[in-house]
Amino acid sequence: MARPVQLAPGSLALVLCRLEAQEAAAGAEEPGGRAVFRAFRRANARCFWNSRLARAASRLAFQGWLRRGVLLVHAPPASLQVLRDAWCRRALRPPRGFRIRAVGDVFPVQMNPIAQSQFIPLAEVLCCAVSDMNAAQIVVTQESLLEHLMKHYPGIAIPSQDILYTTLGTLIKERKIYHTGEGYFIVTPQTYFITNTTPQENKRDLSDESHPVPTCIRYLDTESGI
Repeated sequence: MARPVQLAPGSLALVLCRLEAQEAAAGAEEPGGRAVFRAFRRANARCFWNSRLARAASRLAFQGWLRRGVLLVHAPPASLQVLRDAWCRRALRPPRGFRIRAVGDVFPVQMNPIAQSQFIPLAEVLCCAVSDMNAAQIVVTQESLLEHLMKHYPGIAIPSQDILYTTLGTLIKERKIYHTGEGYFIVTPQTYFITNTTPQENKRDLSDESHPVPTCIRYLDTESGI
């Protein structure tokens, strides 16, 4: 298993609550986390009579903003200790419009990476590629699909023509993609299926080599107008 990755160093959490006058203000808009952080840093950086606190506040960095009014701040260890001492002495100033309910240490946040398989399912890659090309309004043929794979999926083995044809045919049978005279398309919730037609009416070219579509289903896509 891969070694844990540290996402965030240790920080201080300030649990804030809005003052009653601010809560009662009609139409008051809830400030964002960065705005609250700037107000907190500004309030303490202006404590010119306490140079240690003012200097520590100027070194603060915004770490995050949690719902219910929790502000996460980070700074060098010595600066964080100054903030802890100021809170203990009731000298830490809140951001304007708030009061500080509690201050505490937050332990470093770590992530345990999940290992990926070396195998990439070709069917999944083809669906992603067709979807991306449809969105970019690029005509999807077998040739253009292979070019797209070589350009945007350099980590996979490019399939042979036979494997590509077989996989596309399977995806059509599974109703994940469909083919018309204008190329391949992803089946979406807006795609309608018409099944009451004869096989002779539904033979279409799967590629320039005139492979028949292995299904008797026609597709009408309301988005593309097909």
